[in-house]
Amino acid sequence: MNKAEIKKELRRIRREEEFDEVEDCDDEPYESSYLGSFMFLDPCGRYHHFLSPNGATPECERYWENLNNSADELGMWIQAGEGCSTDIYLCKPVTQDMRIKV
Repeated sequence: MNKAEIKKELRRIRREEEFDEVEDCDDEPYESSYLGSFMFLDPCGRYHHFLSPNGATPECERYWENLNNSADELGMWIQAGEGCSTDIYLCKPVTQDMRIKV
């Protein structure tokens, strides 16, 4: 996927997919939506450990850079899961006007 296609898909996810609110002790609450496992999303279909002699290909590096930059341009970010670091989430801030007060 090129950057324009990634950005289009992230917009669709932001508009149509369910986001779960996450309470973070250190920061403000945010919402996240599961995108998939690293191996599913990666163009090579594998996890690229930084110590591996078979590092990421230029295609993979370009994909992850485009994914991160596209999310950033849309006011969101990409984050690995806390329980399983191969789970990838699209995250966005929760603004005060989005919160429901009881």
